Amino acid sequence: MYNLFIFIKKYSAVILFILLELLCFLMVAYSLPYQNRKMVSVSNSIAGGIYKTTSNWNDYLHLKSENEKLAKQNALLMNMLGEDYSEDDTLITNGMYSFVPAHVIKNSIYELNNYMVIDKGRADGVEADMGVICAEGIVGIVVNVSNHYASVMSLLNSNTVVSARFVDNQYVANVLWDNQNYHFGVVKDIPSHLIINKGDTLVTSGFSNSYPPDIMVGTIEETEDNTNEMFSTAKLKFSTNFSTLRHVFIVKNNYQEEIDSLCITH
Repeated sequence: MYNLFIFIKKYSAVILFILLELLCFLMVAYSLPYQNRKMVSVSNSIAGGIYKTTSNWNDYLHLKSENEKLAKQNALLMNMLGEDYSEDDTLITNGMYSFVPAHVIKNSIYELNNYMVIDKGRADGVEADMGVICAEGIVGIVVNVSNHYASVMSLLNSNTVVSARFVDNQYVANVLWDNQNYHFGVVKDIPSHLIINKGDTLVTSGFSNSYPPDIMVGTIEETEDNTNEMFSTAKLKFSTNFSTLRHVFIVKNNYQEEIDSLCITH
């Protein structure tokens, strides 16, 4: 310990210079848009490697439950794709949508704005704004991409709003997180004349650019009193269990560019 103090005292000027240089570099990197994007990409790549190693160990310790979830995901994809599909090691497609299998290597569920990191990136065709789903339902939206990793804005995020549809009556409403419990969300903008019951199912409406239609979102847990004469709200239990999330699919709309070309701004 004495030798360490001597070393620090002897080279204090050099150490201070290096620390100041690093601080300046970070300030420049995060203040300019281009450098900021590069820093995020590099950070994702470095952190992704560490998270993936840790995640591989966790998967090894939960092989049985993970195999069961993979079987459910295979069933989900077969139902979505029907008979007209093709696949290789990295991509499954049915014409309209392509699905890139990925592995969650980092995930937060207790923050106000939760994110996760997945082990697929730009080299695998992943881009920002692509939806992410799992066997149980929707997961989130890709927000940042590096060559081999991507960060996903979880459904458990105060900035996430999902367009959902009631299966029974086909009415559309908005779903968002309640910012409290990772199991529950809130359904807003429900027309007041609708009769909502516990257990009613909501799926994706198909109006979003990120999610295909009819992907599970959740079920009504309880209705809520509302003084608004036009709309009501309800408590929703998410179909996805974010605390055990491991395997996901990134969704690519193969006709997104063509759809975007039809959107005329005034």
